[in-house]
Amino acid sequence: MFPGPWPVLLETGHIIRNERFVFHLSRTLFRVGGAFVVALLLSSCIGILMGVDETAERFFETFVLVGLTVPALAVSIIVLLVMGFTEVAGIVAIVIVITPPMTENVWEGTKNLDAELIKMGQVFGATRRMMLRDVVLSQRAPYLLAATRFGLGIGWKIAVIVEWIGLGNGIGQKLRDSFDLFSLTGVMAWTLSFVLVMAGLEFLLIKRIEAHLTRWQPDEMNQTSLLQS
Repeated sequence: MFPGPWPVLLETGHIIRNERFVFHLSRTLFRVGGAFVVALLLSSCIGILMGVDETAERFFETFVLVGLTVPALAVSIIVLLVMGFTEVAGIVAIVIVITPPMTENVWEGTKNLDAELIKMGQVFGATRRMMLRDVVLSQRAPYLLAATRFGLGIGWKIAVIVEWIGLGNGIGQKLRDSFDLFSLTGVMAWTLSFVLVMAGLEFLLIKRIEAHLTRWQPDEMNQTSLLQS
């Protein structure tokens, strides 16, 4: 039923060399990246507001929960039918789907800020800039990174869906072409090629950013030594 690893790898190499892979990859990454930036701004503003204001929390909580439960495929189809098969429609569909889970992470991160650290900074005369950079953002960094992973992980799936439905280019459209030809090898090869790119972004970019932003935290070995002492 399934092609072996070697035919898939050969087809993946052929795709990368000859199938305008860079062009289609760039279109998908553009949609994912553009939608992610918009969703990050929206989720940061709404999530912080929900974390510090109970009225805003009660108001936006319903929208966040509904956004988490509505099927992504349904959202994609509705947006494309309303806005047409355009670049903007594809980005809007991704934004609508990924904003709720990203907002939830920012919301939780804001609610879990350690008030004692903020008071300590005030006692030691920290400036507003130092408080924001070294206390607030440092504590929120793990939640922002989790939101980033959620946004990018879900975003590229939605990008593939809207491209599959009919944007005319991108990884999703090439998957559709392989599906129409009933080529399971082609489907798996296109999927593998994009997974390799996303894995590269994770390990070469996001992991390094995470290590830099959380460098102030003690590692597990140091934490164990402190507990034992």
